[in-house]
Amino acid sequence: MSLSIRLKFWLYDHYWWLLIPAIGLATGVLLWFKEPFPTVATVIGGILSIAYFLQKQKLEELRLFREIFKECNERYDRMNEALAQIAKECSDELTAKERDQVVDYLNLCGEEYLYFKRGYIEPAVWQAWHNGMKSILSSSRLRKVWEEEKQTGSYYDLPL
Repeated sequence: MSLSIRLKFWLYDHYWWLLIPAIGLATGVLLWFKEPFPTVATVIGGILSIAYFLQKQKLEELRLFREIFKECNERYDRMNEALAQIAKECSDELTAKERDQVVDYLNLCGEEYLYFKRGYIEPAVWQAWHNGMKSILSSSRLRKVWEEEKQTGSYYDLPL
């Protein structure tokens, strides 16, 4: 996970606690330089505006996350039974329909990874999804399709 994504989620989790020292530091520095009260109030207002912006951004991204999470889970739920059946089969060769179902699943995995790389998916959620992907692809039949498909470079460097 990139540093910028970790920093974003850390800031979203801790920005209210950072507000107090930021206001204290700004007030102290401005009073030290004998700035008038309106200047101090303006700076404090600016810091509070930044906090408000972060709160609005966090809420907007939470809405987007919920939408992505719901859609991805619904898509996976529609595929789950077929994937389990494909994994159970004894034959090495997949039918065209089975291969298409596996490719559809890999496309979903690639999309989920892209959302994660862009910072829309919480790291804990990505870790759970990633563990599920590895579990599903432990089937030799599905793993074979993944090995062929990853050569196309179509999955945003999905690490499986």
